[in-house]
Amino acid sequence: MKLKSTFYLALITIVFTTSGCAQNTGSSQPVDPIEQLRDASIFGNIEFLQNQDTFEKWLSDGKGNATAYETNEERIMRYARAQLGVPYVAGLLEIPKQESLVVTLEGSDCVLFVEHSLALALTERSGSTDYDDLARNIAILRYYDGIIDGYASRQHYFSDWLRSNQQRNILEILHQDDETLPEMAPLSFMSENRSAYRQLVDSDSLFALIVAREEHLNAQTPLKFIPQDRIPEFETEFRSGDVLSFISTIGGLDIAHTGIVYVDPSSGEVGFYHASTTGEVIKDPKTIHSYTRDRRNINGVIIARVK
Repeated sequence: MKLKSTFYLALITIVFTTSGCAQNTGSSQPVDPIEQLRDASIFGNIEFLQNQDTFEKWLSDGKGNATAYETNEERIMRYARAQLGVPYVAGLLEIPKQESLVVTLEGSDCVLFVEHSLALALTERSGSTDYDDLARNIAILRYYDGIIDGYASRQHYFSDWLRSNQQRNILEILHQDDETLPEMAPLSFMSENRSAYRQLVDSDSLFALIVAREEHLNAQTPLKFIPQDRIPEFETEFRSGDVLSFISTIGGLDIAHTGIVYVDPSSGEVGFYHASTTGEVIKDPKTIHSYTRDRRNINGVIIARVK
């Protein structure tokens, strides 16, 4: 799949710093994400709606071919595979002139890949093949209460994304009752690296909202994670379609990368699909354990499961 030239030129102008795999200006009033998608004044020359037919065909085919007993895991894996080959592009959420819903197959990052996989599965499960329903489900996953109300309404930390979607009863974060597991460190990356975020540099009020959010999250019971050396002990509990979060070793940052778990039914190997920074959405050749072991910026995983 090729990037359009106007799309690519817009991307290379972005100064992109990540709080997780992928991280505009704040707004004073909540907006309808569906209306935003059709507002050319927000997106300019970037045609985010050009993939609407593809998304709706996937949903229609999925609904038509699904069995009565199909599970969440099977739906999620079908849509994860459908995205194979979508190019990795950093900074997609930063393109609009104001904070807006981005839904596209012209590029992906690790978080967008996970959101698209889950939102497609949830939309199909509801019986819908409509693009607007898909877009609303993506907004629900990405924004607090599914409402776009400026830059601070987006869940920038992926651990916050996990907590919020657990509170909405969309998924369950596993292994949180295991007292033998370590806890994640407090969050501070965005506030400590203000100069890396153009939105925060330009706005003291927006920066204050991010600081307040970090303080709120740090006041909660820390999430527990499976350390790298104990992954083999737990991987028999992983299922295809689980949401996979790799714990960052960078101070103040929670999640370094995300993906979708895949358990090979023949070998039992526990691997994953993800939007790889090496180029595109792939099924990684490594297992989760070997991938984590071989990277110094990762020291464990969190697993979550769609309900």
